[in-house]
Amino acid sequence: MLDLALTGGLVVGPTETSALDVGIADGRISMLTSPGGLPEARETVDVSGLTLVPGGIDPHVHCDLAIEHEGHEPAVSFGPDVVGSAALIGGTTTLIDFVWLNPGEAIPDGIERFSRRWEEVSPIDFSFHVVLRGGVGRELLAQMPGAIEAGFPSFKVFTTNVFPSAPIGGIPLMVDFGSLQEILETAAENGGITMIHSEDDDIVQHMYRRLLADDRMEYTNLHEVHNSLSEDLSFRRAIRLAHKVGDAPIYFAHVSAKTGVDAMAEARAEGRPVFGETLHQYALHTYHDYREPDGMKYHTYPSLKDHEDTERLWSGIGQGVLSCFATDAQATTYAVKTQGRRVDDVVGGNTGLEPRMALLYTEMVGKRGMTLQQYVEATSANAAKIHGLYPRKGLLAVGSDADILGLSTGVERTITHTDLHESDYTPWEGWNVTAWPQLTLLRGKVVARDGQFVGDPTGGQVVPRTIADAITTGPRYA
Repeated sequence: MLDLALTGGLVVGPTETSALDVGIADGRISMLTSPGGLPEARETVDVSGLTLVPGGIDPHVHCDLAIEHEGHEPAVSFGPDVVGSAALIGGTTTLIDFVWLNPGEAIPDGIERFSRRWEEVSPIDFSFHVVLRGGVGRELLAQMPGAIEAGFPSFKVFTTNVFPSAPIGGIPLMVDFGSLQEILETAAENGGITMIHSEDDDIVQHMYRRLLADDRMEYTNLHEVHNSLSEDLSFRRAIRLAHKVGDAPIYFAHVSAKTGVDAMAEARAEGRPVFGETLHQYALHTYHDYREPDGMKYHTYPSLKDHEDTERLWSGIGQGVLSCFATDAQATTYAVKTQGRRVDDVVGGNTGLEPRMALLYTEMVGKRGMTLQQYVEATSANAAKIHGLYPRKGLLAVGSDADILGLSTGVERTITHTDLHESDYTPWEGWNVTAWPQLTLLRGKVVARDGQFVGDPTGGQVVPRTIADAITTGPRYA
């Protein structure tokens, strides 16, 4: 007997969209049949009128992250309890956060520390990238293969300190290119991938000094510090280095500029395993929005860019050059988010997780005529493939986890923070959408319905990841 039957829905598969009933047993999809073809189930949910897609996967979030800026009270972003339940209400079912190692801490100890915290409070499935920063010595490099074998095959690095003074927890952010070479080699040799926050630190720090000298430190000039030239230079240097160490696979975080997309497109056309995410923040806002009285609420590092950049981000998604949409979620209160007023103290991150699936359906399918398959690729499937979750997640097929979002499409709704659960503000206030999440399943259990969380507050599980050879050896999403 099935545990649950979903009847009457429109199921979005990898190549076609069909009217199918979905049978679920033991947390996984066990049957996909024509309407009326399922055997008896303990529970049946009529999903007539809903479009069923894989639960969203966000490969870039920051829960419980310390926020430290000189002159401001220290703060911490919201934890996986708040962020996870909001994500589930919005139709996202898996998050990948980051392990930030303390000084002298071993990688397995850091993974255990973060896993323990999430297991205690997370309603949503999760995994972690391991952040390598500052001086990465041989001891940490030697621990990378063990992390990959344990199911954590992705490593985050920074090619900039982001701020004029950037230690977090006593460790600078930036990794020099000699260390990056060794990280790329070690990850590639053991089936891992390197995720890069890629900016040119010389350009970034020069622009900080220049704006300070010119008395132009207002946050409205953030795009001049974290600029398109910086993205161009750093992307091309990282791609060149990865090529020289045997075409090591790389994944660019939060691609924001046309120059970055162009560099990726050239590398992928040459057959290199180069992937990357953008953010709906970058695709739907420009630096002109900084000029609003509270325009810092739109900011995520590196920075918003101009209209030609947003259009290239969209074409990059449409062409498959850009792999997926992430959020770089770092949910805080409005007061914390808007406390910075200078280019060197604005709080990064955003509260974009809950409305992500509705916004992207509206923009991709409704406004830009992309297919439902492209929507799924950008919101779950490609992230699952790159980061080693596929086909367990990111796919509605027999044997996959029953992580399912039921979207009501063809609706007209205006986003307001009072309808959301992530924070006391949203940068999407007043945005109109033509889709809205009605039902979310996590491993076969209904966890959100009609804008309310109804799941187990500690029901999330860590998901081990293994990256397929097709990802580590070329640009294919396979």
